[in-house]
Amino acid sequence: MKRLKLVLLLCLWIVCAGVTVAQKPETQKQTASSQNSKKNHTYIRIERDDNKQPMALQTALVKFKATRGPYRKAQVDLIGAIHIADKDYYAELNTKFKQYEVVLFELVAPEGVKIERGRKQKLSLDVISGSQQGFQALLGLSHQIEEIDYQAKNFVHADMTPTEFSKHMKDRGESFMQLYFRSIGQGLAMQGTDQGGGDLGLLLALFSKDREYNMKLIMAQQFERMEGLPDVMSGPEGSTIITLRNDKALSVLKEQLTAGKQRIGIFYGAGHFDDMEKKLVEDFRLQRYEEKWIDAWNLRRKKTQ
Repeated sequence: MKRLKLVLLLCLWIVCAGVTVAQKPETQKQTASSQNSKKNHTYIRIERDDNKQPMALQTALVKFKATRGPYRKAQVDLIGAIHIADKDYYAELNTKFKQYEVVLFELVAPEGVKIERGRKQKLSLDVISGSQQGFQALLGLSHQIEEIDYQAKNFVHADMTPTEFSKHMKDRGESFMQLYFRSIGQGLAMQGTDQGGGDLGLLLALFSKDREYNMKLIMAQQFERMEGLPDVMSGPEGSTIITLRNDKALSVLKEQLTAGKQRIGIFYGAGHFDDMEKKLVEDFRLQRYEEKWIDAWNLRRKKTQ
């Protein structure tokens, strides 16, 4: 049971919370309607073939545009992220990012931090980042921080600094342990419908010959069933980890739109997008008009010789 809850929690950090905090080198209100409305869209899914066999874990790229109002010429795309994934996934994203005038990115980091692509970064919040890196090795995946080109000229930081993040959590009486126990409660509720074999399935996967594939499949299935976890984490008054960080990102979006930028991507953890989409519709008068899906994890079983 404890092991399965750890998997659930790591799923949460990898796809939803996304609190990767980069340290600076030493040398250098959610609306009432949003709170009460149910989730209408999916931002992460498993693609299956005609025989219902898993082919890929995918994230959504959702396109919005306005037909009236001050931003009527703008197009804003929500580009979902999973924080550990296949290298090809990040390569495809780096290509897509070149299409935008501005890409607003998620990273709790000091102002002016430089993220060098291809190099392991010194991360704080060691429990979270260390766990992500542990699962990265276990699943044979790459970390977003190491693969995304954060030094691209069109990249604009749209997240809190560690000082802001800590202050907001303190002011709201939040803690990571509180979020952990909320996640555990939701995990218990999910346990009864677990199709992945629960603790036994996880244990068998850990000791199987094809551990990497089986662990990826179990975690992907958890992603698909964890639609309610962002709401559980946020609570009725929202949360720093999702709601207030989304507000910060959208305040930067408003600045860029006011400056005349018309082709903007928002690159954030997929778990942020339920709240973020509602605010794009309600506050910016944007309308969803298209969605595309990008393969993040290859779930096709390797053919044996």
